[in-house]
Amino acid sequence: MAYNEGIPGDEHYLALSFLVTCLIQLSCFFVAATCKFDLITDFAGSTNFVVLGILSLILADSYTTRQVVLTVLLTISRMELALFLLYRVCSRKKDARFDEIRDDCCKFFGFWVFQIIWVYVVSFPVFWANSIVTVNPDIQALDIIGWVVWLIGFASQFSSDLQKLWFRKNPANKNHVCKKGLWAYSRHPNYFGEMLMWLGLFISTIPLWLEDGEGAGWATFVSPLLTFIILMFLSGMPTAEGASLKRFYSNGDKLKEEYIEYRERTPPIVFCCPPLYKAMPMILKRMFCCEWSIYEYRDEGNPLMKV
Repeated sequence: MAYNEGIPGDEHYLALSFLVTCLIQLSCFFVAATCKFDLITDFAGSTNFVVLGILSLILADSYTTRQVVLTVLLTISRMELALFLLYRVCSRKKDARFDEIRDDCCKFFGFWVFQIIWVYVVSFPVFWANSIVTVNPDIQALDIIGWVVWLIGFASQFSSDLQKLWFRKNPANKNHVCKKGLWAYSRHPNYFGEMLMWLGLFISTIPLWLEDGEGAGWATFVSPLLTFIILMFLSGMPTAEGASLKRFYSNGDKLKEEYIEYRERTPPIVFCCPPLYKAMPMILKRMFCCEWSIYEYRDEGNPLMKV
């Protein structure tokens, strides 16, 4: 059990983490809804992860190498994302995602409930691992593999976010497709990086779940799984592609042709060599590269016609 339970009987901080997450997110919702602005939305979500990681580490008062590294990696990745998203939304003055729901309190509240679930469930591997003080297996191959996977993911997300930011800041790139850096090998390298980070953190906790009496920790695999589901089917790819691709197809033939060529050569998520991907049969793209029909743009005048 945990060395210092925040709530009696809550040995893995499941209840405490949920209550803390609800408190943070609902407080921020009240501020955002009252002031009619969304500058703190992503910042509140990302920093909530950091609070859960550090709080669980302090409460357990264990500070093993594995626990400290997990918490540090979590803090680095979420603070980088929080500051980047805060800078981006402040530069744009608003978050376009909320244009249709900002004035609808119920719908806006629904987003914050979704954010509670996202933060709480995806944080599982870290605060669960931090709560364990009865076993401390030596650092082994799975730890190193997990940390390397996290590092690749972090580098992918961090660099691709900066590359896209610099691309958009250059007026000469208006009405052009970003094909700089990692964007030449994946249409959404930042999403791929996010998935890798949470997969890496989970992998690095596996040595704990292999110990006697800690098998319940395998349930924390829901963290990378939910990350994949969100980015592939909910707020990631479906909002970035599909109907959102209209901006590439309705702003002149030159931009349309440039994007079509880019799409033919570039997978949606996993990195791939452009010539190889272009030559790959569509059935293989759908099976191994997530090139699914739900991400295709359909002309509004004829919803059945793919463009």
